Amino acid sequence: MKFLNRNNAEHDEVDSSALEKGEQKHHHHPHLHRPHVHHRRKREAETIQNKLPSVMKTDDLDEGDLDKLRKRLNVKNEIVAGIAEFVGTFLFLLFALGIATQAGQQQLSDSASSNVEGGNQGATLDTNQLLFSSLGFGFSLAVNAWVFFRVSGGLFNPAVTLGLFLSGALTWYRSVILTIVQFVAAIAAAGVAQLITPGGINARTKLGSSTTVAQGFFIEMFSTAMLMLTIYLLAGEKHKGTFLAPVGIGLALFMAELYATGLTGGSLNPARTLGPDVIASSFEGSTWIYYAGPYVGVLVSAAIYWLLKISKYETANSGQDDDDTALLLRDAKGNLTGAVEKVSAADAPELPGLQDKTEVPAEEPARETDRDTVVGLSDSKEEGKLV
Repeated sequence: MKFLNRNNAEHDEVDSSALEKGEQKHHHHPHLHRPHVHHRRKREAETIQNKLPSVMKTDDLDEGDLDKLRKRLNVKNEIVAGIAEFVGTFLFLLFALGIATQAGQQQLSDSASSNVEGGNQGATLDTNQLLFSSLGFGFSLAVNAWVFFRVSGGLFNPAVTLGLFLSGALTWYRSVILTIVQFVAAIAAAGVAQLITPGGINARTKLGSSTTVAQGFFIEMFSTAMLMLTIYLLAGEKHKGTFLAPVGIGLALFMAELYATGLTGGSLNPARTLGPDVIASSFEGSTWIYYAGPYVGVLVSAAIYWLLKISKYETANSGQDDDDTALLLRDAKGNLTGAVEKVSAADAPELPGLQDKTEVPAEEPARETDRDTVVGLSDSKEEGKLV
């Protein structure tokens, strides 16, 4: 016998003998679940559309628009990140180059030395002016990185972009986009600074008179490696002090500039060197060290960072992000019943499913968090875990 199912779309064959025993053969029909799938896809499409500007939204939204909306969201995100990176790089270098120029001009007026363009070209660099210039670069980076790190990451440096790509923090296509944007923004910043600064800018990177090419290369390499390690461990690793990472990164650049400015001009950034060179239409024979040095420094720091990661460095000095506070649980009468403890997923391997990411339903999009966490509930009578 054949019976028409509720959807009038399929017929299930039922054995008459099985009917006498009250048994029925059931067949799995994937299409029976499709209304739920359609609903989920439409809800996800609505969620994505809410993240798009009005000019990129779709009228008469349908679940079939999901793939198209995903592509639009990706395009929008890359555009926004590119714009933010351009503005951030432009402002960082505009102020940094302007401050460095004033430091150089002040030194010239005080010592009547020969032309000093970012290095000790035949003159002893005055420590006051060195401090002034280094603070300009460090503060300019810290401020602009703090402003833009939630949008594009606040990189402002093609070498740093490569470093974050190697760590997996950036996709290859965003890395390419940001690198191009950073070089263009650096040229624009140098051009605007040249126009609005009386007498033009005087902040090109050159080797000091007593600095050899090999010395300059290693100075740039180690200075950039130190800066990149600061970025990896303060911004790349998520911890309680991550929100202060831009300050630490700015201080790292400040320290590197104190050391390198009088010897190489203190580039640590291929875009920082390219901008003033393009505006001046002048390229020295040793200019290559300002590109090779930072990139090699990033490779060195990336190797050190991955060595720390695969060694699970967190256990070497554990408890650095712990504090003395706890969330206490009380019953309706105010009696203490337990406490809530927040630990990393790596510290709770006994809980299944934590290391393997489970798929979140489309109608409840997952929030981006800095770190997977587990909340442990400790009670005087029993212990439980809340994920």
